[in-house]
Amino acid sequence: MLAVSAPFRGQKVATSLVEKAIDAMAQKNADEIVLETEETNVPAMRLYERLGFLRSKKLHRYYLNGNSAYRLVLLLKHIDPDAAADYALDDDKDYIM
Repeated sequence: MLAVSAPFRGQKVATSLVEKAIDAMAQKNADEIVLETEETNVPAMRLYERLGFLRSKKLHRYYLNGNSAYRLVLLLKHIDPDAAADYALDDDKDYIM
């Protein structure tokens, strides 16, 4: 959870914290970042979308208070569709399930 005290809002504190978190995860070779935020939290939605997060799913009545949320995703690595074929299962190999 990220929260900024009222006297410090509007000073890019949250933006700086989220950017530092994104950088830390990118340095650890994360493929993506996924988070949820309450649909009524318009400032948070604006912040995350401004930083490149995309809404991937609405989660109805996600929170205990009955409010819904949006799942947001930020892709950190480009996925090459041609290279994805390299990860397909090879029928000639034995796999342990």
